[in-house]
Amino acid sequence: MWFFGRSQPCCWLVMLVMLAITGTAFASEDHKRTSTRENAVSSLKAAQSAIEEAERRNALWIPAREASDAARAAFERGDYELAITQARAATRFAELGIRQIDYPPYRHF
Repeated sequence: MWFFGRSQPCCWLVMLVMLAITGTAFASEDHKRTSTRENAVSSLKAAQSAIEEAERRNALWIPAREASDAARAAFERGDYELAITQARAATRFAELGIRQIDYPPYRHF
């Protein structure tokens, strides 16, 4: 065993390399969580503006409000991926409500 014998500096070198790799993994995981949090914040802002627009046009669907509330709750718990998913659903429901209002009324002839 060449690195457990007298050449202990080699042991230290291996240990430093392992720490550097592990530290990089922790740093990238922290960066990923930060970017996921930023994505959640931007998704929540988009959902809020879509809901406000739908509310202004009297086209807000209940599922849009429920998804928005679920997104905020998930964000407060720190579950950013669920917050993004729920915020996108809220945005989609708000946009569908607006599109429904913009659609011409059905006329039976």
